[in-house]
Amino acid sequence: MYTAMDYIYEVYREKSFTKAAKKLFVSQPALSASVRKVEAELGAELFDRHTSPVSLTEAGQAYIETAEQIYATVSGLKERIDEMNGLKTGEIAVGGTNFVSTCVLPAIVKKFTARFPGIRLGLEESASAELKQLALTGGLDAVIDYDFDETLFEATPIREETIFLSAAKDSPQAEKFAPFALSAEDVQTGKRTEALDAALLQEEPFLLLKKGNDMHDRAALIFREAGIHPRTALELDQLMTSYALSCRGLGMAFIPDTLIGCDLVGNAVYFRLASPHATRTLAVARKKKRYVNKALEQFILTAAECYK
Repeated sequence: MYTAMDYIYEVYREKSFTKAAKKLFVSQPALSASVRKVEAELGAELFDRHTSPVSLTEAGQAYIETAEQIYATVSGLKERIDEMNGLKTGEIAVGGTNFVSTCVLPAIVKKFTARFPGIRLGLEESASAELKQLALTGGLDAVIDYDFDETLFEATPIREETIFLSAAKDSPQAEKFAPFALSAEDVQTGKRTEALDAALLQEEPFLLLKKGNDMHDRAALIFREAGIHPRTALELDQLMTSYALSCRGLGMAFIPDTLIGCDLVGNAVYFRLASPHATRTLAVARKKKRYVNKALEQFILTAAECYK
């Protein structure tokens, strides 16, 4: 559909109302009325109708120069959107906890940026609750985490994790529960051993995460199921910190096999747990009903592909 600006520009190009009307497939009276309406709004005539061919007035020249700037801007915008749709340019912001940023995001970011070097990827590292709030308020396009509220988020599962207990290789727990112990390589290759019954852990020191963290909630469920009240050595904010301290012999920590599979494994042995709560789903999620542009769509697909 043509605009009044299109009508005026075509008259300027054709230097004739009659020719412009034919080009635009409108009647000459309708085209003339449209031009007159704009002239009335501007308070100035755009064309000198007494010349042959029709010529621009001073106001008309200013109008055409502005129209050309507008056409150029619209064209540039269309090209930019076309590039975005073709994933040549664009920007997305993704969030993850310290653990996710260290052990999960690097593989995804490497593959995504290799595929779409023109897409600028912003990364936010913070606590789980804060990241989810940012996603709900528009501060983030997506979050990689656990346990999303289905009424608020659209989550795409990317990995099923198994939760293990870790203890330093030279710790009393490693010696006490040696028949159940696994090395990092055992975990990564899927070696099966008898699972450790959490009921045996009543007297052991634990490095637990604080409330508001998914691993805190799962540990509580495992303890409740086993009917024990754990001895808490330390309460921490970050899963990576609990693991590092566990490797130093300060207690046992709950950690996912994703961490064991990354390059940061330390001086530890691992114990499989006999509990249905020792599994969880890692997902990339966005706010429900949020518009998903092509860049975000491809990021979600890349994340799922990395952790099939």
